[in-house]
Amino acid sequence: MKPPTDSKWIKGEKGEGLSIVYLDKEGNKLIRRKDPAKGSLKGSKAWRHNNPGNLAKGAHSSQHGAIGSASYTVKNEEGKDQEYVFAIFPSYEVGRTAMVALLKEERYLKLTLEALPRKYTGVKDGKPDTKEVIAYRDFLKTSTKFDMTRTIRSLSDNEFNILIKKMENYEGWHPWPEGEEYTPIQKVAGVKMSNHRITSYLILNPPEQRWVTREEAINLAEKHLLRAVVVHNKKHTYLRPFPHETPFKDLIC
Repeated sequence: MKPPTDSKWIKGEKGEGLSIVYLDKEGNKLIRRKDPAKGSLKGSKAWRHNNPGNLAKGAHSSQHGAIGSASYTVKNEEGKDQEYVFAIFPSYEVGRTAMVALLKEERYLKLTLEALPRKYTGVKDGKPDTKEVIAYRDFLKTSTKFDMTRTIRSLSDNEFNILIKKMENYEGWHPWPEGEEYTPIQKVAGVKMSNHRITSYLILNPPEQRWVTREEAINLAEKHLLRAVVVHNKKHTYLRPFPHETPFKDLIC
């Protein structure tokens, strides 16, 4: 099942393996995965994160719509483990806008295209170019055909858009629609009670509905598959609706 086209994700987080999990305000869930086929580029990190520029977690990404982050530990060029934390955005459009906004900050506008890869990949002043910087610079030079001594500020609007597109290409925007899994949140449509306690729940998962026991409903809610709040007290565990939603006792069938 594919998510509705008007879905608005409010939270993104790392899931199992390399997957990214998106949630909307109702609790509907979308999982994006990497293609496990050897050598496949599909389901790239940029696509899984809706982050075409592979922007890092930080103040800039937070101010420009990031809804979460995910960390990865990889070997750097010195063979040491290094952690990278990337932002997750609710859509490609929001992620691209954040990337554009970054390159239009003064600290980037004054850079030459030659210097851009160093700044963008986080190489500190005084440190030698990394293999990534060299590869990134060569890619931009070859793909844009621009004079690499030009500053970003000197680019026309059309040239700037070409630069953004080529950077997206280098960062690796490779969708994998088959790697998407959408799970709509199930909802309580009715309840049955005995001795003033709810004993079973009518679960609505359009277009289907079914009755489940109290224990089954609690298990679903604990797995974030049922829109209900799990409450633990000293006597027992029970479910309640989210604030401002219909009380379950008003749904007696």
